[in-house]
Amino acid sequence: MTGKQDDIAERYNKLCDLIITYNRHYYELSAPLVDDAEYDRLMRELVDIETRRPDLRRGDSPSSRVGGFASPTFSEVRHDPPMLSLGNIFSREELDDFDARCRKSGGEPAYSMELKYDGLAVEVVYEKGRLVQGSTRGNGEIGEDVTRNIATIRSLPKTLRGAPPEYLSVRGEVFMRHGEFERLNREREAGGEPPFANPRNAASGSLRQLDPEITKGRSLDVVFYAAGRVSGEPDLRDQASLFETLPSLGLPVSPQAATGPLDALVDYYAHWLEHRHELDFDIDGIVIKVNDFSLRERMGVTSKAPRWAVAWKFPAREALTELVSVDFQVGRTGIITPVANLHPINIGGVMVKRATLHNFKEVERLNVQIGDIVKVIRSGDVIPKVTAVEQKAGSADIVPPRACPSCGQPLRQEEIYLRCVNPSCESKRIESLKFFVSKDGMDMEYFGPELVMRLYRAGRLNTIADFYKITKETLLDLERMGDTLADKVLGSIDVRRRVPLSRFLQSLGIRNVGGHVAAVIAAGVRSLDALVELGVDDLMKIREVGPGVAESVHAWFHDEENRALVREMLGSGLVVEEEKAVSAAGSPVSGKTFVVTGTLSRFSRQEAEEAIRSRGGRAAGSVSGKTDYLVAGDSPGSKLDRARALGVKVLTEEDFITMIGEGGNE
Repeated sequence: MTGKQDDIAERYNKLCDLIITYNRHYYELSAPLVDDAEYDRLMRELVDIETRRPDLRRGDSPSSRVGGFASPTFSEVRHDPPMLSLGNIFSREELDDFDARCRKSGGEPAYSMELKYDGLAVEVVYEKGRLVQGSTRGNGEIGEDVTRNIATIRSLPKTLRGAPPEYLSVRGEVFMRHGEFERLNREREAGGEPPFANPRNAASGSLRQLDPEITKGRSLDVVFYAAGRVSGEPDLRDQASLFETLPSLGLPVSPQAATGPLDALVDYYAHWLEHRHELDFDIDGIVIKVNDFSLRERMGVTSKAPRWAVAWKFPAREALTELVSVDFQVGRTGIITPVANLHPINIGGVMVKRATLHNFKEVERLNVQIGDIVKVIRSGDVIPKVTAVEQKAGSADIVPPRACPSCGQPLRQEEIYLRCVNPSCESKRIESLKFFVSKDGMDMEYFGPELVMRLYRAGRLNTIADFYKITKETLLDLERMGDTLADKVLGSIDVRRRVPLSRFLQSLGIRNVGGHVAAVIAAGVRSLDALVELGVDDLMKIREVGPGVAESVHAWFHDEENRALVREMLGSGLVVEEEKAVSAAGSPVSGKTFVVTGTLSRFSRQEAEEAIRSRGGRAAGSVSGKTDYLVAGDSPGSKLDRARALGVKVLTEEDFITMIGEGGNE
């Protein structure tokens, strides 16, 4: 029995880590790794395990957090009250369950119905009718200040009409219409930049630009669906009155919104599932809310979502088509991925010609052959995937290659993967070049995969060291490359000429070393000089570093070609800075678990948690029997009650400052 319990715990921890990673890519980087359907499936599996095994629940579980985090690139904005996420339902049965919960709180509720815009959640604040601040949702409590950018949206009034409240914060969604999305991608491709994957990513990337002029040049739109804090408020009794008041002030709302009983919800959902392709923007479901605000107050909220609202998600977009042939792609680490070439099929307005088959174990599980009629899902506009065989019509098996399709060298079987282990494989080299400049690598903003390929084909880019040798003349030799874009490319290289060890380490694309592991190793060794001298046993002494990671890092830095690459980059002006020291030795914080709640006067919550981590402690998101201290600021809420019930020691802000030995952030 112990073995089965260990398997469940291992699966649970893997799900937590996966979803946290997916959240970061979706909310922070605007570069989703999986489609919505796969994300929803994993989240439901996570919640199911937590329901059955509450003892496994982690303090940082994504089931209790709003997905995103505020980027340090922008100033922080604290949301009052917090901007919550929404729970999801996927069937009529789940809708009936939601309705039953609402009825327990008061009679037969009426519901508001809205389209679920696929964009970026924002908050906009008006004081005395004038726009003073705009911010992203971030993690729900703290977002990013994007005031200058959001002010460029033409449909957003800078001054409210009529008799606005003294103070008004409204919540809504910034999105991009299909025509603007297509125009923007044509422009990016012509300039050698990678196209955005979908309108949601384009809207997010456009709103979070450092230069408001770039945002202004992209036609974003916005709709509002909720009020945050209001003083001198108008008579807002329910969602219907809110949707009457906001347009009277000049604030746009969804024209498709409606109010009605349960049966009306079902009709509304069915109508927009059928007709969503007629809209000039993306939606991925409908939002259902209890209409009456007083009933909402009685129902309350959880730490992540209101109990009085849900999103009824549309099923993933899918279609049937013929699998014509299969290509074998070689990834950065040498993994061979089978990719299906399909008879072109329109799925949700996009012509799909290729879809992933993931790996050869999946090919075996599906029992798929070339010529079969297969079901293809395109949800979230990420990478379409083959999910089932609908009609066996195939005449040829999909046979795994014995040799690498790029370099011709023999492949190695590793668990469910086939891998090319030839360090000189051209496809691996190209994918490593693309990764080096990507968001997960050095994050060189104007270096997309297409520009990497153009420079590679021109013979100007062969190793990662060559990025630091690129000149303006090199770039201008390329077609469709003008002065302005060349300067932007060079600027994105220059801002990555001085990087901390953690950023450098993660950009190398070493197997098993992602961003978190790179940060752990960098904090443990501090300097590049120290890292290159460590043996496998030395690396394994660093907390969280196991044998697989240690062997990968040691092998990379003890390969003479890689050492030469590092020397070449350093000789071309790259500076790898020492990682900041973690002063945990002798600290009363070291090894202890803290939860920070409420509003602190001398720290933001993020600063307090960073102070804990930098001294060797752990900052958790919820109180449990494993919590050592609760740091309680003003308005601490239910976490304080739970801490007292569990006998957790409660610290005031002054107690906390004394413990960490600082005078705070004066």
